[in-house]
Amino acid sequence: MSQSRKHRGYDTERLVSTYLRKWWPFALPTGAGRSGSDVTGVPYIDLEVKARADFSPKQWIDQVSKRTAATGDLPVVVCRLNGQKAEVGNYLAFLRFSDLVDLLVKAGYAKHDHKLKDSDVRRCKECGEWTINDPCNWCEAQ
Repeated sequence: MSQSRKHRGYDTERLVSTYLRKWWPFALPTGAGRSGSDVTGVPYIDLEVKARADFSPKQWIDQVSKRTAATGDLPVVVCRLNGQKAEVGNYLAFLRFSDLVDLLVKAGYAKHDHKLKDSDVRRCKECGEWTINDPCNWCEAQ
């Protein structure tokens, strides 16, 4: 890896940690060579920061998910794409879909109790879609 790519990586970790300090005042970049999260001081979240020309999301999410298997922390990848300067708010961040859904439910975005019984879910007699509502939201919107 070239020196400029290494410096871009260090710079990206620093930019991400600085951005996060608005909400987590102890967020710090770890620098290269250290195992674990690339940014410390953000409780319950393990951040893998990438500033690469290639795009290997499966490899990156597997990398951070493997680390969090023992800790239970939320695995998140922050990715600075080519052409993105210091606009950290525009960097990509991704996580497993199941983790996203869990976050949304815990934040109150679910419209129903996520502990439904099998009998609560049924097929609409009109359109055949699965529904927990009676009448079906799909048919009601038509």
